[in-house]
Amino acid sequence: MNHGLLPFLSLCLAAQTPPAFQEAPLRAHIAFLADDLLEGRGTGQRGGALAVRYLETQLQALGARPAFGSSYRQSVDLIGLRTQHEQSRLTVRDPASDGEPWRLQPDRDVSYVTGLPEARQDLDAELVFVGYGIWEGARDDFKNADLRGKVLVALAGSAPEGRTGCCEPRHQAGRWKTKFAQARALGAAGLLIIHRTPEAGYGWGVVTAGWGGERFQLATRPGCALQGWLSEEAGGRLLQRAGMDLESLRTEADAHTFQPRPLGLHLNGTLHSRIRRVQDHNVAGLIPGRDPRLSQEAVVLSAHWDHLGRDEATGVIRPGAVDNATGCAGVLALGRHLAAHPPARSILLLFPAAEEQGLLGADAYVAAPALPLDRTVAVLNLESLNTAGPTRDIGLAGAQGSSLQERAEAAAHHVGLRPTLPTEDPQALFFRADHFAFVRAGIPAFSPGFSLDGGWDYLDAASAERARRFLAEGYHRPADRYDEGWDLRGLLQQLDFILHLARDLGNSPERPVWKHGHRPFLAP
Repeated sequence: MNHGLLPFLSLCLAAQTPPAFQEAPLRAHIAFLADDLLEGRGTGQRGGALAVRYLETQLQALGARPAFGSSYRQSVDLIGLRTQHEQSRLTVRDPASDGEPWRLQPDRDVSYVTGLPEARQDLDAELVFVGYGIWEGARDDFKNADLRGKVLVALAGSAPEGRTGCCEPRHQAGRWKTKFAQARALGAAGLLIIHRTPEAGYGWGVVTAGWGGERFQLATRPGCALQGWLSEEAGGRLLQRAGMDLESLRTEADAHTFQPRPLGLHLNGTLHSRIRRVQDHNVAGLIPGRDPRLSQEAVVLSAHWDHLGRDEATGVIRPGAVDNATGCAGVLALGRHLAAHPPARSILLLFPAAEEQGLLGADAYVAAPALPLDRTVAVLNLESLNTAGPTRDIGLAGAQGSSLQERAEAAAHHVGLRPTLPTEDPQALFFRADHFAFVRAGIPAFSPGFSLDGGWDYLDAASAERARRFLAEGYHRPADRYDEGWDLRGLLQQLDFILHLARDLGNSPERPVWKHGHRPFLAP
């Protein structure tokens, strides 16, 4: 044989090797999951049930085994809480004055629900400003104050020292979910967070979209009687009534010496709520590994199936095409490839419920996993994949806490992408996706390339502009729809990277380990 032909033949064979992923099936999954037929895949809604059934059938079609005994489903018991605004009221009054009470207007001033499974809550509570409402590490905004039965008012996000760095416990303490849990632990009657876009990571319209309708919580984790947000304007007005200035208090709250400040005002009101118990479902399928020993362990590929659903009052649908039909389509595509070429370890394809409600499905899975957590090697979570265009890089935010970082960097270089490890996370994205439920349980996990801030290094300005426009006009809005004109080359890049990393994690005898000095995160 002419050995001089070998390089030529190798190139020919490589050219005939089909790419791992095709656009057509991805587009079909996304288009169906984001179709108005599924009404935005809302938690506890018919469209969500249709999404669950669709994912079940797709797992069965690609040959994955049911992960929960004989079922692809895991029940997630939730309580739905919807404020009946036409019957409810919240007013601020000064007990020392005969002045007219200020009635807070839903959506304009405040967006709230109860955290207790009771149809009526009566409130007459003192208001106390608690800075950022954080108790973590060296920071204690509460200073042993007796806050039982009071309604707390806190700033969104965290103090300046908590806004630098990336993926650290102090940033978790600034998230709304942690703050509401802390208020509950202190015995407070409620907590209202003063919204501001830079600290919250999203605009007031996103708050009202998420909190103005039905909210959900795990049936096992009640909250406070009142949980919600004040607009920045309403927060400033509230503090003005107390003879204080919002910006001055923000400066005061930045310091570790901050002390809680009673406002001398009371919040009065009655909350009428519609309460319902809902059983939703995580969906998961298992691809058995080919090694008798390593197949007892698994790499998890996850993507939440839910979005914000159909608004009961207006009929408006938020389809959630990017967030997160793209992630679901990506997991199915990865699953089909890995089922045909299984690695040594098993692969668990997981679609958690109720991510938009605070990672509830992922929390429920971690509490009752299909495989023991000590046999879960790593989690790669697919969240809001890139539909704007190809990039030069791949974001690895969150991988740096463990040896996943080096593995992910190697995978990025293998597929021709520059690994990017951000030093800051101003929008606290690391804590806003399902991988974090696993990190909190001690499992190395991150969401490859997750970047709602348009932080990718795109090949052209048009792609960067499409990403910026999605954040400004599409995120959590009705405009997040499937578009046949999407440039999916960036999404295919992400899948190539995740496939290579998943195969490495699935075949390597060495498991990812946490780096020395890694600090534990707070319990949910």
